[in-house]
Amino acid sequence: MRNRSRLALASAAAALLGFSLTACAPGSTDSTAAPSPSSSPVASPSATPADRVVEISVDGLSIDDGPVLAYDDPDGAVAALTDAFGAAPTEAPVEGPYGSVYAGYDWQGTKATVRETRIDLVVSADAPGVIVRTPEGIGIGSTRAEAMAAGAVDGWDEDGDGIADYLSIGVREVPGTSSLVNPGEVGVEYIDLKVTGDVVSRLSTGGNDFSDI
Repeated sequence: MRNRSRLALASAAAALLGFSLTACAPGSTDSTAAPSPSSSPVASPSATPADRVVEISVDGLSIDDGPVLAYDDPDGAVAALTDAFGAAPTEAPVEGPYGSVYAGYDWQGTKATVRETRIDLVVSADAPGVIVRTPEGIGIGSTRAEAMAAGAVDGWDEDGDGIADYLSIGVREVPGTSSLVNPGEVGVEYIDLKVTGDVVSRLSTGGNDFSDI
């Protein structure tokens, strides 16, 4: 956490894992479903009393300021998200690394993958009536400046232009782990933020610098 670039390799690994866990799931054949490369993330609106708010942190997820559900309770997390979105998810197997296959759940803008006893989330858009954000208030459409002001640090510079394309927020040490990025130091975990055009375009749980996949 002392070095703002310490998470670069870890963010890269987290991003690649996220792609591997979502890219193979069956998707819509509607050619209009995927945004064009020039599309910009739509900023999350301010929550209204009618909105459901899904908050994701390194501890777990909560709905409408309710109790935090740990990511190692996938059944509870799926049930809570189903309630928040008001509809059951589309279910489909997801291919993971080394020939593994995981259970996949897809709501509008949010994908969940259950790997053994843990659920990981990838959020690329808010849904009607549902806003997803971190405890710091960062969500889809938040600016880079807002994320940094909320405590995010630079992660992976994917295109090598000197500006991080991924930020890490909610960073904290995990006792009993060893960092693969900074040998000899304790590992850290965080929420991964993908930034497109200085705007947050994706949030992912499960980011850390001590796992090799």
